[in-house]
Amino acid sequence: MVSPLVFVPLLFALALFVLLAVAPTVRWLERLFSRVGWVAFDGPNIPPDTERERTLRAAGIGEPYRIYQAKTLTYTSLAALAGVVVGGYATGGIIRVVGIERLGGAPVVDTLPPVLQGFGVLHFVLLLVGGTVFGGGAAGLSYVLRWQVPAVRADSRAREIDAGMPRMVAFVYALSRGGMPFPKVMETIADNKDVFGTGAEEFEVASRNINLFGADLVSSIRDISDRTPSDQFESFTENLTSVLQSGQDLSEFLHDEYERYREEAEERQQEILDVLATAAEIYVTIVVAGMLFLVTILLIMGLTTGGTLVPIRVITYLVLPALNVAFIAYLSDITQPLRGAAAEQSRERPSVGVDAIPDGGVRTPEVRENILRLRIHRRVGRFRRFLSNPVENIIDRPELLLYVTVPLAGLFVLVQAPSYLDLTAPLTGGMLDVRTFDDAVIQATLFVVVTFGIVYEIGNRRVQKVASSLPDMLDRLASLNEAGLSVVTSFERIHRSDMGSLDDEAKRIWRDIQWGATVEEALDRFETRVKTPSTTRVTTLLTNSMRASNEIGPVLRIAANQARSDQQLKRRRQQETMTYLVVIYISFMVFLLVVGVIVLVLIPNLPTAGEFSAEGAGAAPIQGITEEQKDAYALVFIHAGIVQSAMSGIVGGQMSEGTLRDGLKHASVMLLLSYLVFLAIQWVSANGGIARFTSAFGGSGIGV
Repeated sequence: MVSPLVFVPLLFALALFVLLAVAPTVRWLERLFSRVGWVAFDGPNIPPDTERERTLRAAGIGEPYRIYQAKTLTYTSLAALAGVVVGGYATGGIIRVVGIERLGGAPVVDTLPPVLQGFGVLHFVLLLVGGTVFGGGAAGLSYVLRWQVPAVRADSRAREIDAGMPRMVAFVYALSRGGMPFPKVMETIADNKDVFGTGAEEFEVASRNINLFGADLVSSIRDISDRTPSDQFESFTENLTSVLQSGQDLSEFLHDEYERYREEAEERQQEILDVLATAAEIYVTIVVAGMLFLVTILLIMGLTTGGTLVPIRVITYLVLPALNVAFIAYLSDITQPLRGAAAEQSRERPSVGVDAIPDGGVRTPEVRENILRLRIHRRVGRFRRFLSNPVENIIDRPELLLYVTVPLAGLFVLVQAPSYLDLTAPLTGGMLDVRTFDDAVIQATLFVVVTFGIVYEIGNRRVQKVASSLPDMLDRLASLNEAGLSVVTSFERIHRSDMGSLDDEAKRIWRDIQWGATVEEALDRFETRVKTPSTTRVTTLLTNSMRASNEIGPVLRIAANQARSDQQLKRRRQQETMTYLVVIYISFMVFLLVVGVIVLVLIPNLPTAGEFSAEGAGAAPIQGITEEQKDAYALVFIHAGIVQSAMSGIVGGQMSEGTLRDGLKHASVMLLLSYLVFLAIQWVSANGGIARFTSAFGGSGIGV
């Protein structure tokens, strides 16, 4: 018997792979690898690489090239070491399974441990080659991945910047038109990264260069133009630099850029919609109709050849989900510009107690205890604020509901265990009742996705109502301010008029002002109550514009036009994508109908092997299927319908709205519909089959 100690090096190598995988997320491990690599690979003398240095800057990775390269070499060396060990064990396992004979009659060394007895020259050579190949492959893969991550991150940042350019340029134009100096404009954008996303991070670099390092405005903008991964942002900053150097009218330039980006946003959306139209046709043809056609053909082939149950199961449980997941990932990538910047969310209040290390001094035990108390106080405070209004918080962040529904769903499946799990049955079979088990899993899944879909739809409708009313409110404020009224008087006027879904909020804003709050404080409370991206952008623009001037009519007009343009683009997109969503629903209905007919009519009437043999020697050589196989075929087709319903819903939601949340909403509808259909099929089969119901109406049905 082989001693367990033999596998200690293998476990060490696997643990090393896990350590390398989690190291980028653990700060002290990152620091440890940086220090080891800097010393081991002579970090100060690593040759510079301008292209990779620019890639690191474009990816927003705050590490110099030499430190990153030294750390990469450390990762590569450790991966090579672990790969050699794993390769040796893998090669040894292959040798034992294949049974390769040694070349000579004696081992390489006479005094080998018992586990290595019988290993000859060929075995030694194979182990050496296998370890070298695995080690080299692990090292090469580690090195490539380490340098591929910045490139992928830079590409992702470029797309996020491009997606947020129209709104960010509109914001810059509005603040500049309101009389704010451009360095202050950049500082304002940098202070609102949660509103404008990755593009604000680029302006933050320029603002930091001015405030901390004393750089001039033109040089700081030229620096971010050189480092940005976005071609659009690079073009914008280069043109901006030329305007600032030549002394041209900045507002006119920003107005032209604003109009250009609005037109480009429309063109980009139309291009994406054209791609989605093609993608919908491909999805329906290949993933829905193609897979249904394939499993049906395999079912018919099972009559003549037998043994097609395994391929059908592979398609149902592996190929079908994999194709849908790949399609979902593709849709998530191409619809990113429609969703806007990834960081564009409602504003979150910054928390106190940042995990930072001072550049001087020593943390005393009292300071550490105070920091710990402060963190606990903040966490308890967030929890108390959540409990003070849990319904509103869950509607604002539907993913919080999953912390409750997912454990409840898992508990429901466990409670139902006696109905589908027989612990007294032998382990070789009969232990799990799949039909009862999948019922419990489907019901639990429905509970999770339906509750999430309902809560998300409530919050989404509220957001849409607020977003649709914002342009009208901004237009009225702009008209009143341009007529000579102050900002306070303008809010006093609009709270009496009909503001649609913002009527109550307009009254609350005026009530806050009456009770002594400043306009900025009232707007801040308004943004906290509503918590939508559009209101966050508007309140940020208004508060910063009022600091520069009390005449904010032009700023409000620009904000209203931008908000109205966003709404028009969204309505146009919804009209176009509604067609794709209908196509997905129709294809799902067809899939469900065909599966229902196969399960209810075709499979029960398939001839068995005994019926074919009873026809005599002159019959065709058809094997047929058994009654047990009929049940197995019916079950796998039902599962195919369930899997396709959930996946089609996610795909349809992503096509129509571009988010996974909308996909879960549609998945809940399709999954519920398919489950009800299959319950009806099961009830019909249990009550005499379809023939009983057709004969009741004078038909000549086929018995099931």
